[in-house]
Amino acid sequence: MGNAIGSEAMSRVLDVTDELRACVRDEFEPYEGVYRLNDMGEYVAEEDWLNVWAAYPSWWPHAWILADNGQFTSDEVSRMSVKEIEAAYGDPAFEPEYAFYTEAGEDGLM
Repeated sequence: MGNAIGSEAMSRVLDVTDELRACVRDEFEPYEGVYRLNDMGEYVAEEDWLNVWAAYPSWWPHAWILADNGQFTSDEVSRMSVKEIEAAYGDPAFEPEYAFYTEAGEDGLM
């Protein structure tokens, strides 16, 4: 279905985790959109998420969410093409296990 992104590109995508983790917060605005980053319960504001990923190709956050998130390993994602990554990310059957979009509670806490 096209050229795989490869392990080097996947590694660069995963390196963005450090930038995301630098934005982790414990409190948010009530009902603010947030992204959970991992199984340790680290969250970043949607605005921070978008700002970090704005410097990268649009498919990178989709590859990041797919990798090691319940259904695909990062190695499996590295063997996908951009088109396959977008299809897997957009598949209604994909249910991320650790990293996902959600909203803060009415008290701004998670």
